[in-house]
Amino acid sequence: MSAANNRAFVFVKPHANTEKGVAAVKEGLEKRGLAIISEGRITGPEIAEKMLIDNHYYAIASKATLLKPAQLNVPVEKFQEKFGLSWEQALADGKVFNAKDACEEYFKFDSAELNRHWALAKKAGNLIKFGGGFYCGVIDTVEGKAPVYVFNGFFMSMRANFVEADAAISYFVVDWD
Repeated sequence: MSAANNRAFVFVKPHANTEKGVAAVKEGLEKRGLAIISEGRITGPEIAEKMLIDNHYYAIASKATLLKPAQLNVPVEKFQEKFGLSWEQALADGKVFNAKDACEEYFKFDSAELNRHWALAKKAGNLIKFGGGFYCGVIDTVEGKAPVYVFNGFFMSMRANFVEADAAISYFVVDWD
């Protein structure tokens, strides 16, 4: 690769990662004059272990899996205006979770179930968007559990598509002038 060239990592998402899908992507890249420098496959367990999808979708994942709520730059006025509770009080009361901890520690259910409750919160108007890829919703539809505030609850379901045992991506590293 010369200094004037560009390089990119292109991957085929798990739902399209079939022999036909990978062949179509490869053909499309070559047809457009991109040189394939390397190609390969990464399995779901490897994606999970190395947190590759979390890093790829960092703006979303940072709020959902990588950071704890106290580490987030939450617009406190917007939080209070939407939910009628101060951000400081919600934190102090232990009512705030990232999506991963909401699933694993608080609700003890899988990503599909969190996504179902997230959809109910969205339908009820119980979500707020603080910025690009930065959402908070009150999940108050789980029987036997007190309502809690969850960041980017949709991400865990999206992430599951990449990290399940039978999931994989195929990738190409391409170079072009």
